[in-house]
Amino acid sequence: MILKNTTIPRRTTIIAGLAGLFSLGSSGVNAQGQTALTFWTVRLNTPELAEALRGILAEFQKAYPSIKITHEPVSGGLVYPKFLAAVRGQTMPDVAEAYSYHPLQFAAMDQMEPMDDIIAHWKSNGTLDNIFNEYAYKKFFWKGRYWGVPYNLDIRPIYYRKDLLEAKGIKPPKNWAEFQSAAIATNNPSAGNFGAVFPAGDFHISQHFFMSFMLQAGGGILDKDGNLIFGTKAKEANIRALTFLTDLATKHKVTPPGIAAYNTDDAHTIFVQGRATFGFGTGGVISRIMKENPSLFDKVGILDVLEGPGGPTSRLSAGFYNPMFIWKHSPAKEAAKTFIKWFIQSGRLEPLYRTTPGQHWPIFKSDVASPRVKGNRLLEEALTKVVPFTTDFAYPGFGRPEMGIIDGEKLFAAPVNEVVVGTKTPEKAVMDAHAKMARLFTT
Repeated sequence: MILKNTTIPRRTTIIAGLAGLFSLGSSGVNAQGQTALTFWTVRLNTPELAEALRGILAEFQKAYPSIKITHEPVSGGLVYPKFLAAVRGQTMPDVAEAYSYHPLQFAAMDQMEPMDDIIAHWKSNGTLDNIFNEYAYKKFFWKGRYWGVPYNLDIRPIYYRKDLLEAKGIKPPKNWAEFQSAAIATNNPSAGNFGAVFPAGDFHISQHFFMSFMLQAGGGILDKDGNLIFGTKAKEANIRALTFLTDLATKHKVTPPGIAAYNTDDAHTIFVQGRATFGFGTGGVISRIMKENPSLFDKVGILDVLEGPGGPTSRLSAGFYNPMFIWKHSPAKEAAKTFIKWFIQSGRLEPLYRTTPGQHWPIFKSDVASPRVKGNRLLEEALTKVVPFTTDFAYPGFGRPEMGIIDGEKLFAAPVNEVVVGTKTPEKAVMDAHAKMARLFTT
């Protein structure tokens, strides 16, 4: 379940207002005289990441003994219902890290504390200049305010088997045509190898790769002014992108037969097992190869972001600059801002990056090319070939709360699945998805 609109019903609004007054009247101080701060995390909850995070939080407690942080992990499958229940019950955490468009979505419900003072602080001390892509923070700008601040990057590379291409005398592809040809040439299911593997189930990850190809075709969801163009100005480019992606399964048949049910780990597993020439994945594939199949490491490379029909200027890859944000009614807002400014500093989150190589990336120029990255060939390839070309779903637009619903409701994952299973043509799938998106936009 996800927030279905950007307003709260009137009765809920009245209850929320009363609860907000009660929360504002609370001191936010525990029995030990410390400011009590609740911190929810969505993307840092694997055992390894949670252990690294505990160490970071312990450092903060030493530096700020007057603030007591209570950390609560939120399971990925429960993210939307848990946050929705918290909004309705006015029990939001003081501070949280979550998915890409959450702060804008909650700001439209009048639940977010503006973060303009943190952005101003970062501007004054040079932090903004150290962020390698200004989109990382500008994406949270809506109605004249910043509603979230970025703290890390989540990328979507395409991995390839160097040895399989070399055996066929094929160079790593640079564009759509070369990629398609290489996938067809190396497809050999009888020998246990597929030309490509990608997730095509009705899951969030499916739309991530569709988005990359949309961008490369010169399409997208929004224009630079934040207007919906998915099935209008960008229609032909988006249909072309969907056709190119799904043709790998339906026309060229170079994918495993079960991809219509694949989520993230399913596609990852096929590639990590050495059963595909090209694997569409997250940065976390690097960590999985290192842990599960280290003998594969030297045989794997990361492709340059492909050039599509949109030309060189459209060589882009979908990814996520993920946010931290603060609840409007928190009695500990100043403590939450202190925590965020401490937490999002160059070098601070290095323990997280060392724990799961490739899964999370820093947002700072001073951090991305660290010795940890330079000492790992696949991380170095991701840094040079993917990270600089990563942008978000709203590109070239910035803040639109509707993007939270479009993303959360998987409104453009369905087209991938529908075409792969054969229930719709690419054009029909794109136009039906556009109709669902259009109902969200009133201005």
